Amino acid sequence: MDYNKIQKQYSKVSLWITAALYLVGLLVVQLTAHAAYISMLTISACFSVLAASVYGGAWKAIASRSPAVLGKFYLAGSLLRMLLAFLVILVYALVTKDRKAVISFAAVFMVFYLVLLAFDTIYFSKVEKNNKPITDK
Repeated sequence: MDYNKIQKQYSKVSLWITAALYLVGLLVVQLTAHAAYISMLTISACFSVLAASVYGGAWKAIASRSPAVLGKFYLAGSLLRMLLAFLVILVYALVTKDRKAVISFAAVFMVFYLVLLAFDTIYFSKVEKNNKPITDK
């Protein structure tokens, strides 16, 4: 199994997904004339790219060294990403202190988070499915 190729493909596709979400968000901003959403989109996109690159690198490191613990990695990685996402929303809420802006940010942020969570699940389930050894009985 070529871990570098899998990780590079994961990083590339997650970057494209994030860019597509960001561009769709910018289109919505243009159509609705809500310029305040640009900062929300930018923070969400930056978190998504950073989280995906760290997750992909960590996956490659664990898969190449001890693939038997990948199940625990998926659980711990998802939990850590969820906690970091909550922390980002909390920091935004503390900085902004505007209820409507925080709710809007949380909605935008969760779109990015959920789309990439679905991508992670699908991508790595396919990787694991293709990695299972075939046993003849």
